Amino acid sequence: MGLEELINTLRKNEQNQIEDIWQAAKNEAESLRKQISEAIADITRNHAEQLKSACQKSMRTIFSDVNSKTRREKLLTYKSLDQALQAAALKQLSSLRKQNYDSVFAKLVGELPERKWEKIFVNPADLKMAVKFFTADIIKPDSSICGGLIAITAENKIIVDNTFKKRLERKWFQILPAIIVKIEKQYGESGPA
Repeated sequence: MGLEELINTLRKNEQNQIEDIWQAAKNEAESLRKQISEAIADITRNHAEQLKSACQKSMRTIFSDVNSKTRREKLLTYKSLDQALQAAALKQLSSLRKQNYDSVFAKLVGELPERKWEKIFVNPADLKMAVKFFTADIIKPDSSICGGLIAITAENKIIVDNTFKKRLERKWFQILPAIIVKIEKQYGESGPA
């Protein structure tokens, strides 16, 4: 082997080594690109999941706050509605006197327990009717009573308030929900309470 052949062989080996090194560098670069791409995809996926989770948590908090505020507003509305309806109902109590009131008054008297009543309070317009059931000396007019009567025993030991107003107060917790159901059917519900 001559010098020139040796130089050619060395060049050829050098060229092969350069190509091998270059190919190894390309392979390593491709492997690194693939690893980086997978790492970026993992980071992106993790960030997307974290962002999704954070968004869902924020949405739950917002919906919870909205539901809480809606319930609070609905309760305040019901309270205002309760007050307005009760005031309207109280105004209408006197209209109950227009329909068969003599009979109604007699039933209210009949509901009183057997006692020696010392005072009977009635609307001034009911004084003549009350005399049919009680002695005149114990009957007292009270213009705040729109219908019915209040009976009191000696020393105020027993007081029976059988007025329209008191009867409405006793039944109001049953009346109001029925009215609200009708109103909600008519106007539609505005969400959960």
